[in-house]
Amino acid sequence: MIRISRGAEPTTLTRAATTRLSVAAERFNLHGAPSDELKRKLTGYNARSTKQALFLAQKQKCAWCERLTDFSSAPVEHYRPKDGAWRNLPHEPRKVDGGHYWWLSWTWSNLLFSCMRCNDQAHKANYFPLKSGTVAASPPAAPLSVPPPVPISAVSGEQPLLLDPAGGLDPLDHIEWRPTKMSFDRRDWTWTPLGLTVEGSATVAILKLDELADRLQGHVRTRLLPSIEEVEAHVAKRRRPAARQRWKKLLENNLVPEAEFSAFTWYALGHLVREDYRILHGLAALERPGAR
Repeated sequence: MIRISRGAEPTTLTRAATTRLSVAAERFNLHGAPSDELKRKLTGYNARSTKQALFLAQKQKCAWCERLTDFSSAPVEHYRPKDGAWRNLPHEPRKVDGGHYWWLSWTWSNLLFSCMRCNDQAHKANYFPLKSGTVAASPPAAPLSVPPPVPISAVSGEQPLLLDPAGGLDPLDHIEWRPTKMSFDRRDWTWTPLGLTVEGSATVAILKLDELADRLQGHVRTRLLPSIEEVEAHVAKRRRPAARQRWKKLLENNLVPEAEFSAFTWYALGHLVREDYRILHGLAALERPGAR
């Protein structure tokens, strides 16, 4: 996962928010939250223009796992769930705040482009646990004015455990990928996500990032190691300019926001080509991928 920037809010979403939020507020006043009557009105946030804006801003990748993702089959995801927040972690008993966060259904800063896997009920689902001691945003109380005030209920005081790829924290500071079985040939190393903070650990658990290990081992074998071996061959034959150029090309292809698994690659390259080796042979430093 890397930090992303959504860019400007699509005008179609702004218009949808104005009309649909008022309709939702009317249903809320009549039936409360959660209610099926309210849930049926929480639609229209995934118009093609909104989805396209997220798809392009995220470089055609899932916000969570960084897999290149097909536009047509992937959903628009809510960071804060629209129909009830699960405050527990996956290994804990289910604890649901049923009134959260329907009023953010059309909020641009709450939307992400996700793959089907990460959005399903076995992964992100409605998980939204908070740090211990954090008070959840107060849900609105009926009767709610129509049109509703903006914002209906501020969420800035919350401290979520789930990382927001478009938030203020850089996921690279919270989730690290480390190799295991390092006594084997590096082609056979397996890779494990490690939470460096409580937020990182919670995000790894919710998204089950360890399930990507086999795919990432294949990424190392087919995408990274052939280029690394070329660099090493140039170094062995004392062709340092050629080694530096090949290394630079490797970074340009794999540590840019457009590259699949760029966060993993940033950590993997640090283990596969150690810093002392890079310094000794004048290879470029590893620049963090993601929005600044």
